[in-house]
Parts: sequence; structure tokens; C-alpha cells
Amino acid sequence: MPNLLRASIVPAVALALLAAWVATQHGQFTVDVPLREDTSATNPYAVLAMVGYTAALGLARLRPTWAVVGTVLLVTLQLLFWPARFSQASWVGYLVLLPLPALVARSADPAHRRRLLAGVLAAAVGVGALLTVPTVSLSGRWGTVNGLPWGGRITSDIAVWLVLSVAAAALSWRIGARRPDTAPVPITPVTHHAVVATLSKREREIFRLLADGCSNADIARQAYISEATVKTHVGNILSKLDLGSRNEVIAFAYRNGLMAPEGAQ
Repeated sequence: MPNLLRASIVPAVALALLAAWVATQHGQFTVDVPLREDTSATNPYAVLAMVGYTAALGLARLRPTWAVVGTVLLVTLQLLFWPARFSQASWVGYLVLLPLPALVARSADPAHRRRLLAGVLAAAVGVGALLTVPTVSLSGRWGTVNGLPWGGRITSDIAVWLVLSVAAAALSWRIGARRPDTAPVPITPVTHHAVVATLSKREREIFRLLADGCSNADIARQAYISEATVKTHVGNILSKLDLGSRNEVIAFAYRNGLMAPEGAQ
């Protein structure tokens, strides 16, 4: 139950942010698809885009790659299709995405971090473009409203919002990637005991945490790896030691003197 509760926190926050966005629209919703001049109408396309961002945020801890890919696709579709653009979602809508880089940075497999960071920054560039009204839309009148030309204020607005969006995404990522202020329980590798000689150094570290009763989420947090990687290590450990469950790992560790009983000196 605690693990289920933990897993439900992020989706619950995402839904709360979506509800907050809906509350800010003040009756602007419409079932019609507005013209480019109807910049205040929140139409079904904008609602679908916001639901998509909420889903991406809700998946960020469990499936960080899906969350980033989904966000990039949604931003791209909004740029290409005017009826789903900025003015129908309002700038408040994009605040839903602010926690996403931090959650992805905290949950991503280290091997995929650079690719995911690149995706996050690409999405931030897209959001910066979406926040620049009335430019940067590849539909309708090619990025202009009422014949407004490129250059001058339009160019400076784009630059400002791009910098702000990328900076916000980078800061959020940095917060998520930062190590906890409170030091984690030290990972004491199991010594070169004959009974665990078949385990690699990393597997011995995971074995030590398993024997200490840690969940996959706890191990992932303390070892700074993803839960998927933890599951792979656990499977390898069980196979190499011919054990059938985590409880057997704990019993095995105490039986072979690899873990001292609680309170022992």
C-alpha cells in the first residue's frame, strides 16, 4: 500500500494542475474551432493538448521516456496546428509542464539522461515559441495575424520567451537531478564471500540493500539508478544464487553471516 500511495502522488498532482488550469479559463470553453482572430476561445483541441500534457506529467516517474516523447510530440502538433495553439490554452496551461523535467531527471536511467535532457530542452524551445503570440505557427497565415510582419518586437519577444522557457526547464531538471540533502543509507558492498562470489560488484551492492529489506524504489533512489535497472539486477541475483524471492534473499544473507542481526555489535 505505501508503494501504491507513493506511485499515485504524481498523477494526483498532475490532475490537480489540470483542474487549476480549467478553473482559470473563466467560461472561455467553446465547442467551436475558432478563427485565428478568436484568440481567447478555449476549444476542444486546446483541451486535448492540456490533457496530453497532464498525462505526460503523470507518467514522468514511471515512464520518463514516454513522458518526454509525448511532450515533444504535443508541442510540435501545437506549433503546426493553429486551433490548438497558445491563445486557446493560455500561458497558465504551460505551468503544468514545469515539474516534468525535475521528475524525469530524478527517475531516468543514467544511460538515457542525455537524450531525455535534449528532449526536454527541445520541448522548452517549442513552448517558448508557443508563448510568443502571434508568431510561429505553420498554419493559417504563416505565423502572422492581420499582416503583422516578422522582425523588430516580434523577434525580440521570441528571443525573450525562448530564454525563459529553456532556463525554466534547465532549472527544473537541475532540481530533480540534485542529490538529496539528507545522506542516504550507505551502500556497503557485500565482501568477497564465497557464497556471493558469482555476483558483480554492483549486484553485491543491490544484494546488500535487498537483504536490508529495501523496496525497488528505495534501492533505485539510494543507488541512483532506475527501478527497471533494479529489477534487472534483482532477477540476476535471484538466478545466480538460486533463490526464489526477496524473502529468501534476506534469509540467505542472515544464514550465511552476510548481515548482522539487529542490535549486534
